[in-house]
Amino acid sequence: MSQGSGQHPLGRLHERVVGVHGDVAAAVGSQPGRGSFGRRAHDDVSEFRARSRFRVLRRDGVQHRCAGRSARPFPAVARPGVSQSDLRRHPAELSVTAPQATPSPSASSSSAGPSPPPSPPVSERDLAVLRSFARRIDPSDAGAHNNLGVLYYQKGLVPEAIEQFTRALELDPRMQVAQRNLEIAYHNTGYYDARVAELQEKLRGAPDQRDARWELGRTYAILGAFEEAVAEFEELLAHKPKDVAAVIQLGLAEKARGRLEVATEWFARAVEQEPDSSVVHFYLGEVYYNRGLNEPALTALERAVSLNPDNANAHYLMAFVLGDMGRHQDARAASKRAIQLNPPLARAQTNLSLERYRAERQTAEHRIREQPAPEVAEGSELAHCNLGLAFRQKGYYTEALREYRLAIERGEDRRLVRQAMAEVHLLKRDFGDALELYESLIHETPESPKLWNERGVVLHQAGRTAEALTSYRQATEVDARYALAWNNVGVVLAHHGNTDDAIEAFRKALQLSPQFVGARLNLALLLAHLRRFQLALEAYRQVLADQANSAPAWNGVGLVLVELKRFPDARNAFVRAVEADPQNAGAHYNLSFALSNLGDYDGALRATKRALELDPYYVSQKFALAIDLQYETVAIGIIPEISADVPAENLGGEFAFDQRLLDNIFHELQPAATGVAQQPAAAGLAKKADDPLALARDYESKGMMDLAVAEAMRAVQRGADKGLAATLIGDIYARRGLHGEALERYRDARTLDAANAAAALGEVQSLLGLHRGAEALPIAEDLVTRAPEHVEVLVAAAKARAATGDAAGALTALRQAQTRAPARADLHKLQGDIALKVGDRQGARTAYRGALDLDKGFVQVWLDLGRLHEQDEEWPDAQRAYEEALEALPTFHEAALALSDLLRRTGGLRAAVVRLAGMLEQDPYDMDALLLLGRTLLDDKRNAEGLEVFRRALKFDPDHTGALFYLGATLARLQRYAEAVDAWERVTRIDPGGPFAQRARVHARTAVDLQHIFSTSDAA
Repeated sequence: MSQGSGQHPLGRLHERVVGVHGDVAAAVGSQPGRGSFGRRAHDDVSEFRARSRFRVLRRDGVQHRCAGRSARPFPAVARPGVSQSDLRRHPAELSVTAPQATPSPSASSSSAGPSPPPSPPVSERDLAVLRSFARRIDPSDAGAHNNLGVLYYQKGLVPEAIEQFTRALELDPRMQVAQRNLEIAYHNTGYYDARVAELQEKLRGAPDQRDARWELGRTYAILGAFEEAVAEFEELLAHKPKDVAAVIQLGLAEKARGRLEVATEWFARAVEQEPDSSVVHFYLGEVYYNRGLNEPALTALERAVSLNPDNANAHYLMAFVLGDMGRHQDARAASKRAIQLNPPLARAQTNLSLERYRAERQTAEHRIREQPAPEVAEGSELAHCNLGLAFRQKGYYTEALREYRLAIERGEDRRLVRQAMAEVHLLKRDFGDALELYESLIHETPESPKLWNERGVVLHQAGRTAEALTSYRQATEVDARYALAWNNVGVVLAHHGNTDDAIEAFRKALQLSPQFVGARLNLALLLAHLRRFQLALEAYRQVLADQANSAPAWNGVGLVLVELKRFPDARNAFVRAVEADPQNAGAHYNLSFALSNLGDYDGALRATKRALELDPYYVSQKFALAIDLQYETVAIGIIPEISADVPAENLGGEFAFDQRLLDNIFHELQPAATGVAQQPAAAGLAKKADDPLALARDYESKGMMDLAVAEAMRAVQRGADKGLAATLIGDIYARRGLHGEALERYRDARTLDAANAAAALGEVQSLLGLHRGAEALPIAEDLVTRAPEHVEVLVAAAKARAATGDAAGALTALRQAQTRAPARADLHKLQGDIALKVGDRQGARTAYRGALDLDKGFVQVWLDLGRLHEQDEEWPDAQRAYEEALEALPTFHEAALALSDLLRRTGGLRAAVVRLAGMLEQDPYDMDALLLLGRTLLDDKRNAEGLEVFRRALKFDPDHTGALFYLGATLARLQRYAEAVDAWERVTRIDPGGPFAQRARVHARTAVDLQHIFSTSDAA
């Protein structure tokens, strides 16, 4: 527990063990890491590089050292400590990427990486396990999403795995292990090509479909194809110049490929368009910081925080900016605030990897292969020392030590650097190296109580408590007022059973530093173990008077009350401990014990399950050693070895408990706990007070859905309304097309508040998205009764009525909506669709014309209107409608095909061929255009050329039934009946019930008859 200075503290660093059950357990290897905002060397990358006036984070672009060369992202550094013989290569296994990996007996000698696992049917048991993992993970934890993706991949659920890896990268764009996993899942399975082709096909049919183009751009960007990504997002801007979300994505793509000035321009444009967005100010501040411009970076980040004080990322980055500017106390405060808002920033993770091991690992198709090695700008004061600090802050202790060694080689402050190295060894629990350095430092500076104390901590953790006590006492002799050493003396004496002297040592530490919470907690714990409950409760009360949300103090109070058999009060204390620190496994275990004693076995079971999730082993409350590190705040726990079985003669007279003391703990502290929440917000916090979900909504408006979900969940933990948060999360899932997930959230929100109209509307829209109109209708009708003037409610009611066959009621609701929103073209389009569904073709034409009067660029309406004219054989009007659609959007694939087919049918064969040839120049793999070109050539009596077209189509897709059918028709025209029959028979074998199968059977019979006739004729 640090009581000294500390720059950018990361709080307590917890190790988390991920338990994997089921068939995949043996195949999963853990990769040590640092979670969402940091990992270690095994993630192939250095998180942070410092230059004078230029800073980059991992995967940020670096200008090439040669003039004229483009920016390049940082390369991945080699993973140390793993030999080729240690790598698991079986295609159905995950690679073990820890340095101490043990080779599998079944490891193959093949050089191939893990190809996609087989996809057997997933059992209900496995599905239940995966659902359990999915429900339990922290939505804001990138490492958890990555690990879940690995489990999905191992079970053959590739789309689900890719979704989880993508979420991890949205939460932490610099998470290399998730980046590699995503590349493997995309490229090893062929999913990338299929998904890109699917999205491109969607865009051919509807080029103005924003969601498809957005996903295509994000897919390109996340796999490093930045030029293609930029092209897609620029296309979005061409349709909607003020699309701030697309502007931000352009800035991120340019930043990722090293064009920081261009990225700055994009982010500045986003700020101009949406000056009240905390998110855009954060990204502007980040790119300024990457460029080494501290002042404008700080200005932008301060603005981001003022707009939304809950923006943890802004606080976290501000800590680095302030640290670089020498404002270390402000940096420390910003870092602590960031960790309070988003605890995963300070939590270690265990990240799983699908790493592919080859002599030369195949990377993504667009990964740049020649990359410059980043270098430290030499000549600046303490350059390597500062870089070591940056690594240390992220938990990259191996890299930090390497930079510290370089700092010594370059002649930087030797004493300062060696002290930092000793502290890193202590944090790594490398006690031998740490002890050697501390003894060398003490030899040089024997008058430093800090060094003596930390040497004692090393010895204490190594089990050499007698030597540790000597070292602690030496620290107190050098400086009798060094409270941290007195605390540690007390811990050693308590372990040695010298309890009276231990109590005196703790009290001495508290006399020297009354605010030393760690010493007071240690004293209270010792008194409780000695069964001096009155004094223990008094000590805990004093801690809670200063820190009303101290989880160790509340847990200690509960333990004392359990000893006194006061289980209701003990339960209340443990509840307060759990509320103060939801990750405190011991408090959850203790709560379960108290509930069990009260007969609440269901509650006890819930508490036990939560405790087991956090830590499968119960560990009693620990004494805390105190050290004064330069840059971290850590807690080093020592489990008590004092027996609670104290001889009766040591207890004194009959125990008399002062009930007023307990009342004080529970009642006098209550105003302090609620007073904070009731304080008037400062001016800068007004936005937060108005809408605790403002930051989540900000992320949603920028298309950053996973960040929005994570922030909404964090807002709930900070006290936001659960129903409103569930509604917002439902809206996010609905925007992504995940209607089942959205439906679940909307129903949760309505369970919390039956009057939540927004959740009810969302439920209706999700049910319609799932084609469950009958379930949606009663909710929609109830909404119409409650909000008859709400346009979206009326539209939802119209869709629900139409889905259940009530076209008249649907049109009535739409007309009411149109009177309230007369400028909405989409309402007229929906009216036309419903009219067409019930056979009112004239009503459909009128509605479509009304939509086009409002929006001439509504290309889908032009297409639908053209089809109506074509069905009524109004050829000129149909052609005009298709041409209008193409004039508004020249890349509209469906309209181009419809126009070409219309020209073919009305005799404009040459014009149709020219148009189709132009389409195929743009996309040679366009099967629809190829088939239509072949049919047009057949109609133009150009049979040989048509034959070549169909054969070309079959080279792309040998089982395409349309191409096979028309190939047969062409061969029959050329009187090659046997080959034609073979082609048609393939059609019936491939898709017996398909649209071409029946026609193929009829043609095949005719061709057999003709073949017989011509054979007879030839014989004659």
